[in-house]
Formats: sequence, structure tokens, C-alpha cells
Amino acid sequence: MPPCPFDLVRDTPFGSYTASATKLTGGMINYVWRLTNASGDSIIVKYAEDSIASSPDIKFSSERMDFEVRGLSLFNPEDALLGIGELGKPLAKTPLVRVPKLLYYDRSVPFLVLEDIGVHRGFEDWFKAEDSKAEDLDFVCAKVGEWLAHLHGFGYNNLGKVEEHFINKPARELLSGLMYDMTAKDIEQHTKFEDKKELAARIMQLKTEMRQAKTGDSRTLLFGDMWPGSVLFDVERKVVNLLDFEFMDVGQVYGDIGHFVAHLLPLHFLRDQSYDPNTDPCPHSVVAFLSSYKRTMESYPDAYQAVSMDAIKYSTAFMGIEIARDVLTGNWCRCSEKTEKKEEPLTCECADILLKLARKYIYNPSDSLFNILN
Repeated sequence: MPPCPFDLVRDTPFGSYTASATKLTGGMINYVWRLTNASGDSIIVKYAEDSIASSPDIKFSSERMDFEVRGLSLFNPEDALLGIGELGKPLAKTPLVRVPKLLYYDRSVPFLVLEDIGVHRGFEDWFKAEDSKAEDLDFVCAKVGEWLAHLHGFGYNNLGKVEEHFINKPARELLSGLMYDMTAKDIEQHTKFEDKKELAARIMQLKTEMRQAKTGDSRTLLFGDMWPGSVLFDVERKVVNLLDFEFMDVGQVYGDIGHFVAHLLPLHFLRDQSYDPNTDPCPHSVVAFLSSYKRTMESYPDAYQAVSMDAIKYSTAFMGIEIARDVLTGNWCRCSEKTEKKEEPLTCECADILLKLARKYIYNPSDSLFNILN
């Protein structure tokens, strides 16, 4: 059980924030609350255990919070608490993209205090909503692409300075088991593919290849977990807020690009009931993201040339693996959106459509949507 958030802040400069506590949802890794004081001011408190909050049986070292603090310090160097803020000064800012300020960190617990960016609808709910505008969807995705490209360009050009601070072994261990091992096992157990054993073997082969790639010359700094839970859009101010930096790592760009598209494509699948990713054109939001990423990366010519060598190949395969994993754990079902029932793994028509796409991408086709990056 997590501690009482009031107890966490009692002996800190935020000890007066005891008027109310609201547990926040959206992420799955940590325990997060919004605390207020008697004047109505609010802060965000984030607490980590050596496991995942939503699945306590899955271990994930609380050391991850150090990586979050380092990442936050890069983007707000004036507020750095671990002494690495100077490293982030050359990092280009992306207009209309905000990273919350870090206000306090106690690594002995561990917990941190962040500024409260306000109440906004989660990216996934907003993306699927009928009142969300297509131009806003494209805007958010383009801004995320621009922001990631600045991070990757900076990370490549300054790798010698930042690498020692961002070798994230806890995140690598977690993702290795969840992304590759479990997906390969579930494909063998729960799919009807005639080549399911070969497909599972292909996933494990990719695991080895991608692990080796983390030591190659195309490494850069990664956000590590660019998915809907890390994005909050302030519709009124047209500002994209980015959260949750505990997966920051050094590696190849597929970990950010492939990861984000692996969520954008299924979100479009849920938003448009007639959309079939196997036959229909690439959604505008995905094109906006990849095009903005490429356009911005081209301003870092050395980085762009280096990271683009394997970006298409591994982003393609990584997206396929992740979509398969999500379907096999009961996600991305249009049927359940209507019935409010969740089936794990999916066995409906949605599973047939998305697993067909996942299988194709795991085998790395020449007509990958990531060819936009060329």
C-alpha cells in the first residue's frame, strides 16, 4: 500500500498542502495525487515503489525516479535538483510544448513534487472524442514529432556528456520482459497464425538485434515512453504538455518513434469505425508526426544521417510487436468501446485486423509507413 500523500509532504516546503488529495489516473507505473492547500493552490505528488502501481507483481526498481528527475532537469535547467541542469542548456525549446517543473525530490522515499499543469482530458480520450478537431490532432502529433527530434538531435550531438546519466537498466529490464518475451509467448499460445512459432522466433531475434543496437553508433537520448498517457493537450491554450520521464534512456530512435505510432494507429482505428490499417491510407495524425519529426531532424544533419540508418527497419518491427502485445492483452477493441467489456486476449474482428497488421510489420515489409522518414 502506498503511504498517505499528506505524510509524504509533511516535513517539506509543501507541508501546508493538506486541504485535499485526489488520486490521479492515466499512468500505470506510479502513485500520483493532486494536493491542495487552504488557498486553493495545488501541486502534484508522485511516489514510486519497486513495482508497477497497477500490477504490483511486476517489479520495476524505484531507481526509475532518478531518471525522471534527470530528464525534468534537462528541460528546466534552472530548476535542476541533481546537478545536471547545465547539460540541458543547448537543448532547443519546442514552442507550445511544456514540461512540468520539478519542485522537490526526496530520493530516500522516493517521491517528487511537480507543478500542477491543470486538469486536462487524457490524450487517448480526447483523441477518440467526437468533439476533437482533426486539425488539433495533427497539431499535437506534429508538436510531439518536433519535440522528439530536438531531443534526439541534442542527444546524438551530446551523447558523450549525457550518456552516463541515462543508462536506464531498470527500464530496459522491464521492457525486455513485457515487450518481447511475453509477446512471443502469447503469440504462440493465443493466435491462429500457421507460422506462429516462426513469428515468435522472429520477435526473439529482434530482441537480440535491438539489444545490440543500443551499443551502436546511432544511439541518442530517448524519452522512452511516448504514449497517450504521457501527453496532455490544453485545448484552450493550444499547449502540449509532456509527462512521465522515468523511461529516459540511451538507445535508438525506434524506441520513441515506433512506440508512439504503435498507439496513434490503433487510436485512429478506434476513432474511425470504418478504418482498416491493412488497406486504408496512413492516417493524417501519423503523417503529421513523422513528417514533423523528419523535418526537424534534418536541422541536425549528422544526427539525422546516423539515426535514420536503422530507424525505418526497427521502428517498423517495434510497432508490430507492440500492437501485437496490446491486442493480446485486451486493448484496441472497437467492440468493447461499445459494450464496455474487455476481453483478454482479444478474439473478435478487431483482433483479426490488428494482428494481421502486426504480423506484417514484425516481418519488416518494404512498404512500411515509416518510409516517410526517408
